[in-house]
Amino acid sequence: MMERAQTGALAETTPVSLVQVTPGGRWALASFIAQLALLALGLVAGLTIGRRMEMTQAGLDQQRIEGEDARKKIDALAEQTTLLRSEMMNLRQTVTSNTSEDVLFLKVLLLKPHIDVDLARNVASLVQHDAQLYSRDPNLILAIIAEESDFNPRAVSGVGAVGLMQVMPHWKRVLAINGDLFDPETNIRYGMQVLGFYLEMYQDLDMALTAYNRGPGPVDAALIKGKNPNNGYAPKVLATYERLKKLNVMAMK
Repeated sequence: MMERAQTGALAETTPVSLVQVTPGGRWALASFIAQLALLALGLVAGLTIGRRMEMTQAGLDQQRIEGEDARKKIDALAEQTTLLRSEMMNLRQTVTSNTSEDVLFLKVLLLKPHIDVDLARNVASLVQHDAQLYSRDPNLILAIIAEESDFNPRAVSGVGAVGLMQVMPHWKRVLAINGDLFDPETNIRYGMQVLGFYLEMYQDLDMALTAYNRGPGPVDAALIKGKNPNNGYAPKVLATYERLKKLNVMAMK
């Protein structure tokens, strides 16, 4: 009896060391653990993707900034190139203009060796400027001045033509000239306009030069009668003109 009682007491006080789990419970537990693992993997993957996206966005932002900087540098370079090109064009035009003026100055001295140097320089400058303005060959204008007035700005012809290009006074009214025709600047400018008027009228350089010297009346009268209106003036001017042009070719060699 004593032994049975002790055995029963021992059985009541000894704890159960193992939990009895049914097969269904084990499956549920395994499934739960698997879901936790997947969730953990998903969180890790999400964090990794998010980090990569942040790095990618940062890279894109950096590329955008670098691209903007590069574009600004390119724009600045393009602007500098444009300015440089403009400065080169201006320099080329200035050099060409000055060189042409110097060449014309030498041609004036060749045509009139004893001319006042300041007058020769002024005539070359005015002819160069107005020839560009009215699209005329400066060599032709120098040839006309040489034949008309021999570079004398105070010259007056027997019929009243005055100045370097021997402009008739009636042109002051026709062309509304306010300046003094004895002034080289005024005389050369309006002399070129008169020549342009005759070039438009006759569409022929020989006839235009003849009309410039004789006037359109005698030229038209001679043409109506079937005669040659040439009075020897145009060939002289054209000979000087050709001579001056040949100097350009010689200077280039």
